[in-house]
Amino acid sequence: MTAPAARSAAPDVVVGRALDEAGTERWDALLGPRGFYAASPWLRHAQATADPAPYYFTASRDGGAVGVLPGYPLHPGTPFVFCSPGRVVDTIHREATGEGAPWAAELLPALACGGRNPSHTKVGLAGDLGSDGQQEVLAALVEAAEDEARQAELEAVSFLYVDEDDAPLRAVLDGRGYAALPGQTAYSLAVPEQGGFDAYLARFDARRRGKLNRELRALDAAGVSYRTQPLTEQLIEELAPLELALYAKYGTPADANAFKAVLRSVAANAASAARVTTAHVEGQLAGFALTFTHRGELYARQAGFDYAVQGRIPLYFGLVYYELLRLALREGISHIHYSTGSDRAKLSRGCTPRRQIAYVKARRPGLHERLAWLAERCADSRRDAAGDCR
Repeated sequence: MTAPAARSAAPDVVVGRALDEAGTERWDALLGPRGFYAASPWLRHAQATADPAPYYFTASRDGGAVGVLPGYPLHPGTPFVFCSPGRVVDTIHREATGEGAPWAAELLPALACGGRNPSHTKVGLAGDLGSDGQQEVLAALVEAAEDEARQAELEAVSFLYVDEDDAPLRAVLDGRGYAALPGQTAYSLAVPEQGGFDAYLARFDARRRGKLNRELRALDAAGVSYRTQPLTEQLIEELAPLELALYAKYGTPADANAFKAVLRSVAANAASAARVTTAHVEGQLAGFALTFTHRGELYARQAGFDYAVQGRIPLYFGLVYYELLRLALREGISHIHYSTGSDRAKLSRGCTPRRQIAYVKARRPGLHERLAWLAERCADSRRDAAGDCR
C-alpha cells in the first residue's frame, strides 16, 4: 500500500460498553478545551448512574487512538431530561411556534452522543490529524454511533450541545443529514494571564467596575470567608439543604435522597477532579459550588445557598464568580466554564457567550421530516430577526 493510500484509509472504530475497555489514559489525551464532560472522571460517574450502559466509540489508526466519543442510550422517562432529544426538541418547538411538539416524544429511545451534561458536546480528536483527517475520524465515529443506534432500534441519534465554533463536527453532522436546531448558549470566563484580580476588574467600564467593587466591599464587611475542599460524606449531608433551598426558590421539585446519591457517585467516581468551594458568614455555612478541574480548566457544576444566613449579602456573585476566579488565578487555570442558563448574570460578570446547535437525526422518515421542518422554521426566524436589525 502506498503512503498516500495509508493516510486516506478509514480509521477502525471499536465499540465498548465499559469505560476501562476504552483505555482511559489514551481517551483523555484526545480531549482538549471544554472537553471535561467527555473525559474519564465524569464518564465514570455517568457510567455508574447509567441504565443501560453507555457506548464508548474509539477510532484508531496504526494501533493508535485518534478519536473518541461517548454515547448514552436514553429511554422514555429518563431523569437526564436536558440530554433527551425529546425534551430539547419540544422546548425548541415551543420557542419557535408557541406550541408544544407531542411528536418529539417519539424521538425516544435515543442515543445521546457526547458528554451526558447540558454543556459542551465534544468529540476527542488527535491534535495532529489535520483538517481532512479530522473529517475522516469524525465521520467514522458518527457512522459507528448511528450503526449501534440502528441495531438497538433506537429512534434517534443526537448531539445536543455542539459549540458554534466546532466547525469540523458541524460539517460532518450537516453532511450526514442531521437537523440543525438553535440550541443553548454556554458561557466561559477567561482567566487573566497577568495582572491578577485587578486585571479582571479592568475589563469592565467604570460604572460596572464600581458595582463589582461595592459587592466586594459588602462581602468583606460581612466577614464572608471561603474554603475549597474535597467532597466528603459529611460535606454531602451539609450541602443537601442548600441545594434543596435553591430548587425551592425557583419552584423546581427536588429529591434530597436523589441529590445525595448524585454527590456520592461524584465523590466515588470523579474524586480526582471534583472539589467543593464553600462560603461562610461568621463561620456559618451559607453556600457552596461544586467544581471540576481538568487539563487546566475549571468547570462550575452546581451550587446551593442558605438564604436565611445569606440575607442581603451578594453571596452568589462572591462565591460563584469572585472566589472561583481567585482559585483559578492561584492555580494557573485558563478558563472557568459555567455551562448554560443565567445569561444576564454571566454576561454581567464578564463571561463570553458561545452559541450552540442541537443536532438530531431521526430513524423514521416521518420524524425526520418534522425535524427538517422545525430546522427550516427556526432558520427563517433567525433570518427575519437579522433583517429587522438592518
